[in-house]
Amino acid sequence: MRQDFQRDFLQEFFDSVPDMIYFKDLKNRFVLVNKAHAAALGLTPEKVIGKTDMDFFPKELGEKYCEDDSAVLRSGKSIVSKIEKAIRPDGGMTYVSTTKMPHYDAKGKLIGIMGITRNVTEFANLEKERLDMAINALTILGKSLELRDPYTFSHARHVAVISGKIGEALGWKENRLLGMRLAGQLHDLGKINIPLEILNKSGKLSSAEYRLVQQHVATCYELIKDIDFPFPLAEVVLQHHERLDGSGYPRGLKGREVMAEARVLAVSDVLESMASRRPYREALGIEKACDELKSGCNSKYDSELVGTAFSLIEQNNGKVFWINS
Repeated sequence: MRQDFQRDFLQEFFDSVPDMIYFKDLKNRFVLVNKAHAAALGLTPEKVIGKTDMDFFPKELGEKYCEDDSAVLRSGKSIVSKIEKAIRPDGGMTYVSTTKMPHYDAKGKLIGIMGITRNVTEFANLEKERLDMAINALTILGKSLELRDPYTFSHARHVAVISGKIGEALGWKENRLLGMRLAGQLHDLGKINIPLEILNKSGKLSSAEYRLVQQHVATCYELIKDIDFPFPLAEVVLQHHERLDGSGYPRGLKGREVMAEARVLAVSDVLESMASRRPYREALGIEKACDELKSGCNSKYDSELVGTAFSLIEQNNGKVFWINS
């Protein structure tokens, strides 16, 4: 009687919680779900028990959920507040925050996992709207640069493509790729404050002129640093002229002090700048650009990122891969 009471009380408690709660066995099969979880699937709890996520979701999504379950069972470590997409029974898309943890019996034996999932779609939509507004504002800033200096704007657009391609090759996730592309698009925005006669000068810059050009990273940082992004956009832009050996600017950072995104931006910037035509000179060509990256490999530029860029060029038969992307 006592066990029945405890089981009924536990089920009643679970059913009163608005979050989706479930227990799975060692084969990722549901052994207990609350009403909120079953309702999210458009089913009764009885219709869920004994099945896996593969029975309810598209193959790719179901496999992803099962992989997470198996990872918890293998490692004994919890997955906490993982934000991911989910498909509703009507085919609509929602965003959920999921925590999965190992479940042990009274003797300490691992018998499955417990999961708690919360619908965060409304919050995710608000965050997306806020991010879209910020991106739109930055797009307007970028357009002002295009009107003033089409060459710099075109360069930035190509650097964004290269940076994104490198990030994709490295397996970066969607949000990080978005931040990387934005950084590429905006990295020279600070040049809006530099006279065009200096930006387009065909001869060697004087020391004073070069110092003025160097200020573009700080100018861009000041323009965007107070905009709230889910990635360190302003810092990436500020660091994109830093070099691994400390010879860069503005802070002379070394090695891993330079953020990975800034290291990607450095490689992309050099590659595009040298391979493409500039207002003050003809294109030096992709071979010259590769020679520069190769000579600075490990000293100025990250060798892994240089290798990734070279692989992308090789896949495109030794030609630029960013013009029509």
